[in-house]
Amino acid sequence: MLKSIQSMRPGERIEDTIMRILEENPNQTEVLFQKIKNNPIYTLSDGQIYSAILKVLTSIEIPETESEFVWTQVLENKTKLSHCMKRDVGFSVALVDYFTNINPKIKNPKIIEIKLFSETEKLILVDELTKLYNRRHFEKALFREFRQSTRYNQNLSLLIIDIDDFKKINDTYGHTTGDEILIQVAKQITSCLRMEDTACRIGGEEFAIIFPQTNEEQAMIASEKLLEACRTIMLSEKSVTLSGGVVSYPEKVKTCEEMYDLADRALYTAKFSGKNQIVAYSNEKRGSLRFDANLELLFILPDKTLKTISKNISITGIAFDTEDDITLNESIDVKLRESESHQEISAKIKVVRKEEIGQHKYHMGAEFLELSNEDQSKLSDLYSLHRYKSKLSTSVM
Repeated sequence: MLKSIQSMRPGERIEDTIMRILEENPNQTEVLFQKIKNNPIYTLSDGQIYSAILKVLTSIEIPETESEFVWTQVLENKTKLSHCMKRDVGFSVALVDYFTNINPKIKNPKIIEIKLFSETEKLILVDELTKLYNRRHFEKALFREFRQSTRYNQNLSLLIIDIDDFKKINDTYGHTTGDEILIQVAKQITSCLRMEDTACRIGGEEFAIIFPQTNEEQAMIASEKLLEACRTIMLSEKSVTLSGGVVSYPEKVKTCEEMYDLADRALYTAKFSGKNQIVAYSNEKRGSLRFDANLELLFILPDKTLKTISKNISITGIAFDTEDDITLNESIDVKLRESESHQEISAKIKVVRKEEIGQHKYHMGAEFLELSNEDQSKLSDLYSLHRYKSKLSTSVM
């Protein structure tokens, strides 16, 4: 297990450490292992070190259980080649020969300066601001880890986190401060992770962390530690907070395609229920937070606007009665208005349930298709308001 601790290089990725050592010792690849072993930033098993080095040198994923054996084989190949050539053959030459002729994993090798390759890779796969992986890498990594988990019957968890009220931070303090907050959050995320975990920036203020061989309980513990670390980031004497959603395979999800969607739903639940927390996805039918809310509901149609009152609302959708026969599965732009707070929320919904409860009267349920971060925040405020009203009425009774 790899854990980062305090050092002169907080939040440095293992790949960056290996690249730095290679630049310092370009012709002494064999010293890499001991230098990483003695590096104060990392505490990890031998197999993890060899696997990480081989990944940087070849871009091939070598399982930890095999990596030390492969490393030994390459060193033996180097000795044999040097004996045959009657001169010292470099480690890189022995590595290419091993993976093309002895253990063929590369069909058509291409020689390229490793620093140039690393810089090019970063442009493609690494977010320039935070130095975390970007969404492109996230999607590939999640697919790879899910396939690995299903093949070897291992746990896999995904955390999606979002900085609370980030738009307000940008509006109040400016985008330069917002960028600095993003950088600090990224450093705290990286400092909390193991080597095998993958951290990515997948949106403006949204991050994803993939936890291989990790069940829901373990992912929740790791996520809480991560949020606690981020609370040390201060802005105007207040802690920066995050909300997050966790989903785990095979406990709550069966396919790779579901993982992001369900973790994202859990994130919305965390936002709606007060922010500054981690919520694990619940696959119960009524798992979403739901509260009674008599909101004015306006349906914006091409030729007219329909009006009704909502019955209740949740993170995923809304229920309402109407005298208009709206088509099932129809997508509609709507506005929600709350009389006391004067909040107005815009959304796109799809009618997924329709029940006739009287002559020309229908009870309908719809799910949200589109809801901006700002409108999600407004809905969260509405939830807090109605939760407060509920407590108040209970205390009066």
